[in-house]
Formats: sequence, C-alpha cells, structure tokens
Amino acid sequence: MSTNASEKNVRQPLLAPGSTAKHSLRVKNSALRLLVLPIIVTVFWIGTILIVPGALRSSVLSTGELEKCAWKTLRDHVTLLDVAPITRQEFLQRQSILSAALEKAGVDAFIAEPSASSSYYANISSSYDLSERPFLMIIDKEGHFSYLAPKFELRRIASLDMVFEKKTVIEWGEEESPYAVLRRDSSYKKVMLDEHVRFMIASGLQEAEIEVVPTSQTIQSLRSVKSEAELKILRGINQFTLELVRSLQKCIRIGMSQSTITSAAHTLFTRAGVGRGFWAIVLFGDQAANPHGGSLGKTLGDGEFVLIDIGSKLHNYGSDVTRTILPSKSKVSSELTEIWNTVYSAQSAAVELMRVNETCSVVDAASRKVIADKGFGEFFTHRLGHGLGLEMHEHPYLNGANDEKLKAGQVVTNEPGIYVTTEQARKLNKEVGFGVRLEDAIIVTAEGGIVTTGSRAKSPYEP
Repeated sequence: MSTNASEKNVRQPLLAPGSTAKHSLRVKNSALRLLVLPIIVTVFWIGTILIVPGALRSSVLSTGELEKCAWKTLRDHVTLLDVAPITRQEFLQRQSILSAALEKAGVDAFIAEPSASSSYYANISSSYDLSERPFLMIIDKEGHFSYLAPKFELRRIASLDMVFEKKTVIEWGEEESPYAVLRRDSSYKKVMLDEHVRFMIASGLQEAEIEVVPTSQTIQSLRSVKSEAELKILRGINQFTLELVRSLQKCIRIGMSQSTITSAAHTLFTRAGVGRGFWAIVLFGDQAANPHGGSLGKTLGDGEFVLIDIGSKLHNYGSDVTRTILPSKSKVSSELTEIWNTVYSAQSAAVELMRVNETCSVVDAASRKVIADKGFGEFFTHRLGHGLGLEMHEHPYLNGANDEKLKAGQVVTNEPGIYVTTEQARKLNKEVGFGVRLEDAIIVTAEGGIVTTGSRAKSPYEP
C-alpha cells in the first residue's frame, strides 16, 4: 500500500492548541543537554587528572618515563665501564699456573666442560650449549692445551675464540666411545674434573679406566683469587650497578609496578652497553619477606620499602648489588627504620672481618650476632655471602659450616638481611611483613674488606 502526504500528516504527534512554542522549546533544551553533557564529563575528567595527588598519578608512569628520568643521572657514570678485558697473556699465565698446580697434586690433567672454568682458562664461554656429546677442555700438567670434540662438530668448535699457545684436537666419531678415544690418544691415567662437569662425563672416564678426582680447594682458589685486571672489571660493573640503583631511587614513585622498575633497569643497562647478563629481583613491602621473591604484579604503596637485588656483566664478570630503598616522598615507621639500621650494622661488622686468613664461618657469625642481639636472629635466614666473579655464586661461601680461610684478592658478597612474613609479623604484634637486605661485593685484603661498589648505603634515601 502506498503512503500519501495526508497519511504522513496524520502520523505526526497531535499537539494541544497553543502548545507549538512550548514543544519547540523542549526540543531545543533536549538538544542543548545532548551538547553540554559530553562537555561536562570531559571537564570533570580533566579536572580529576589535574588535581589528583602526585602519588596517585605516578601509578601510570611508563617504563620509558622512568628510564628517561634515571638516565639523566646515570649517563654521567657510564665511563665506569671503560675497563679493558682480560688479555691473551693473562689467559696463558692462568694455564701455566694451573699446570704447575696439577703437577704438584700428582694429576695428569684438568678437564672442564664449557663453564666458568673453561671461560677462565681458555675463553671458552659457558654459554656454549651442552649436549649428550662431550666437548671437553683439557689442560695437562705440562701446560699443554687440548680439547675432545665430536668429529662432525669440529668446524663449529674451531670457530670459538679460544686462547692457547698450541693446541691438540682429539676427535671422536659417532661409532666410537669418546672416553676410550681420550684414553687411547692421551695416555692420561688420573684426571681432575672441574666442579661443573656432569656425572655422565665422570662415569664415562671411569669406564675407560681413567681415574677421576674432584677439584681440590687449591685449584678452586686459583679462580677465586682475582688478579688486578679482574678486580678492575669487578669494580667497574659493581660501581655502575650501584649508580644505576641510585638513579632509579631518585625517580621511583608510589604506585609504580615491579615490572616498570625491572624493565627500566634492563633498558638502562642495555643503553650503557652491558645489558647482556642482566637480572633483577624487585620486591615491595611484605613481598621482600621472601629473599628471592617469587610474587609479581604488585604496585608500590606508601610506607613500603623497595628491595632491589640487581646485576649484569662486563667482560663476563658479574655485579651483585642489593639496596632497600624508599621513594623520596615515602616514609616508614621508626621501627622499620631501626631494622634497616640493624642490617647496616650487621654488614659493617662483617666488612671489618673480611681480611686475609679469617675463617668464613667467623665472618658469617659476626654479622649474624648483630641481628640476633636485636631479637631478629631467626629472621636472618640465609648465609652471609658468596664469591663473585665469572659466576654470580662461586667459592668461597660465607656460612656457618665453612671453615675455609679467606685469601687476599677474593671477592665475596656481604648481604645480611631480616625477613618477616605477614604471618610472622602478626605474632610479633605487627600488621604486615617486610624484608630488608643490603649487599655489596667486598675485596678481601690484609687490613679488612674494601667495597667494590665504591661506597655503602647511607640510608633508604641514599643508597
């Protein structure tokens, strides 16, 4: 059915006599409301953004903004990384020292898979992928360098930037036992295995009738005692790491997330040229009651400590620095401040004892006593420290069971802490848990410890 003009008119709303003007006014008012409402909403949100406290606004700060803020301070410290790598001559000297120690120990050769030890003696990186086919670095008591490798991998292995005076390549085919080939081609009867060598290597050598002995403490100390060149590298990367933490502290705000701080830190290391090897533990408030963390997704609240345990690598040597800090506008209770000071005092007690011939367990005990005397002994739950070098954790270890004596030139971390979970805190009549740790890598000397970071923390606001 078609629709004509008269029908259209019939379908218009019926108006009472004299209501035409009122209707027009209502239409205009409705249109005005539709225009004004979005403007009011927009003004409201703009006003909210402008007047909310800075602490709340900081929750939306990006990784890029944090990195940009921190870099303004950190860029002046990048020259700390201008340190030369280990020279070829030093690698060869290490091999010579090792061979003399093997001769004295009555051992034919030292064997290592790609590890910190192979990196130390021959620049064979620990990043080389291990497989079920053994690739072994060998240095014998005559100072001769050789390696055992699968025949089909020889070209790839030869391309590695190894350091040696002369080399012998002992190759084995898929139809042969690599250990029997080593026994046949070398005539070794007794070998010392690096501590990182896998059990299958030891078992295979024994089946080939080669006597196997573990790494001795004497051989371990060759790598734990650092040369002046190594100490320069360790000072450089640890001082830079501390400056990075300091630069972050100036820019961290309440409301920031863990991931924002971690990502910004990684970017800062990378921008300085040492991002490879980066790692970090960033914990807020009661999260830090677990020394190594594990929980994610938290944003920083007012009155919460920020625990940052962080490091990276320079020429394969690592940094390991921990600070428990506060943003500039955040405060904690006087009790938490006192706990921070207790941890600082515990670290001080250990620094003084980190001297030549002091026993590792004695150093650990001295730090532990300071915390125990304040009533928090049960909450210092880990050893005091560990060696630092090509590995983040290496010999010597500062714990109550180690009667090893410290040696000049060793670098050992000093990292006391107090960790109270929320459950434990309630038993102590506190509402929420917390964790505090301070860590510096210390050089052992005859007079006492020297910090590789250049200086220790002064307060949560001055890391």
